[in-house]
Amino acid sequence: MEYFRAPGKAKIRNLSLKPRKLAFFWLAGPILAAMLFYAPVRAETSSGGWQKGADTAARLIAGQSSMDAQGRIWLGVQIKLTPGWKTYWRNPGESGAPPRLDWSASQNLATADVHWPAPRRFSAFGFDSFGYHDEVVLPVLLRATVPGKATLARLKLDYMICATVCVPMQADLSLKLAPDGKAAENNTFAPLIRHFRDLIPQKAGQGSLSIDSATVSGPAGEQILHIKGRSERPFQAPDLMVEGPEPFGFGRPNATFGPGRHDVALALPVFAGMSKAVLTTQVLTLTLVDGGRAVERRLEISK
Repeated sequence: MEYFRAPGKAKIRNLSLKPRKLAFFWLAGPILAAMLFYAPVRAETSSGGWQKGADTAARLIAGQSSMDAQGRIWLGVQIKLTPGWKTYWRNPGESGAPPRLDWSASQNLATADVHWPAPRRFSAFGFDSFGYHDEVVLPVLLRATVPGKATLARLKLDYMICATVCVPMQADLSLKLAPDGKAAENNTFAPLIRHFRDLIPQKAGQGSLSIDSATVSGPAGEQILHIKGRSERPFQAPDLMVEGPEPFGFGRPNATFGPGRHDVALALPVFAGMSKAVLTTQVLTLTLVDGGRAVERRLEISK
């Protein structure tokens, strides 16, 4: 059974856990890590060693042989999963917990910008969650504090994996990055990182999908969020992930298509738990996914 975090829904058997309520599991993480992980094996030029658990493994990989002249490089946080297991997106949905990435132990590292490939929706026990199965690579753009100087990327990664049970995992990953500025692509890992970069939702106006409007209807406790989208080619099976302020949660969208399936109207139930909060003109982050395409837009709800 998953550890449920159901924003906006009534708690079920006290299993509804928000991220701050997962402290127990994160405290247990180091103990599990000690039992499940072994020391990294010999590192390759453009990858760190795998850290393995019973049903998962994680490592850092680099898409280039070195950092460029400006001290930048694309890395990937590669997570592999045993069939039947999943891990979570930055917004896990109604269950699970998002990954936590701590780069503070790195040397000569100014910034680490994590990019999130579009997730898929999973359903279990009547709850929906968002995440990945089999394998995911989180692309990360690193920038050195001092270009031209070697950088040591060190990542403390906390993430949760779930099947019929959930297990919090912890991995300490590292990778030394050369500063010579040639930055030739690594033939082993560059295509893999590029594949997952292609799955990152495009920003509004950049691709063949668009999110055009957001409105809300209905009284408190019965509100419906209405999203309109458009596609240059016919929609296949669109899905929508909504990130909004507490205490709101959002259900599975119901889709109505226009002629030729180029337009879609999505209606999502709004949940606010036991509160009487009303969704009005708040700003939402909307991720519209259709097959291998995705678009992301921050949008204020129209009156």
